[in-house]
Amino acid sequence: MAALRKELAAAVEEIASLRIRTVTTLSGVDFITIIMIFPMMVAFVILGIIVIWKTTSNPAAVGPHLDVILLALSIFANPTSAALGAITGRYSEQKRNGEGK
Repeated sequence: MAALRKELAAAVEEIASLRIRTVTTLSGVDFITIIMIFPMMVAFVILGIIVIWKTTSNPAAVGPHLDVILLALSIFANPTSAALGAITGRYSEQKRNGEGK
């Protein structure tokens, strides 16, 4: 009976540690980064939708100006990709270090 209790206690501890490892939390830096980059991500997505919509609905009017439109899209794409890469890089680093956050 004592052996079963020890085994049960060990199983409970293992389950608790597994639950802690599967929980994802945001640090303050991650939260601030997301808050600061969120408007740029939204603008990037909206601009992409508008470019696709306008290009498919009226290609003759958009075609001559496509280089300027794609330049504007790339201005939003670089910082957005860099910020998302930094956030996912922090999470993968935490995962590699075994922090479980």
